[in-house]
Amino acid sequence: MMSITHLFLFGALVKYIMGVGNYSMFDDSIGIKVVEEITAKNLDQGFSAIDLSGNLLNIFSYLNEGTEKIIIVDSGEFEITPGEFIWFTPDLVVSTKELTNITSHEGDIIKVLKLAMETGYHLPPIQIMGIQPECIKSEFGLSKTLESNLARYLQVVISKILED
Repeated sequence: MMSITHLFLFGALVKYIMGVGNYSMFDDSIGIKVVEEITAKNLDQGFSAIDLSGNLLNIFSYLNEGTEKIIIVDSGEFEITPGEFIWFTPDLVVSTKELTNITSHEGDIIKVLKLAMETGYHLPPIQIMGIQPECIKSEFGLSKTLESNLARYLQVVISKILED
């Protein structure tokens, strides 16, 4: 089996689905859960599934000429029905999250991507699947709403990454 590194060496561009979130904050873990399900069910065919968790600066490793596109799955407040999702690109939003510094465990993917642009990293096309949480609390797991939609999230995000 050829690794992602081998594909890049042979000139093939790589696609990534990246999960972002925090396990200990209930529905905030949805991005991580989506990536885990993709990997556990061996659905990562034609792309690679990456768990960024809260280590958002790790995305810099994938911002290079060998990356065709990235989809990031994350929770967020979008003023839509819990369990529903929206698609957007980093350039279409302004983060309102107050942060003190950018760290390896920073919690704002938009600000991390802005930093990457400002420091000269190659940004391939990036789309974000923003899922409206039902409940963010200090607890492991997912709400019934997000849990019951997990299969739909998988189907939608995989279809989207495989689009030309």
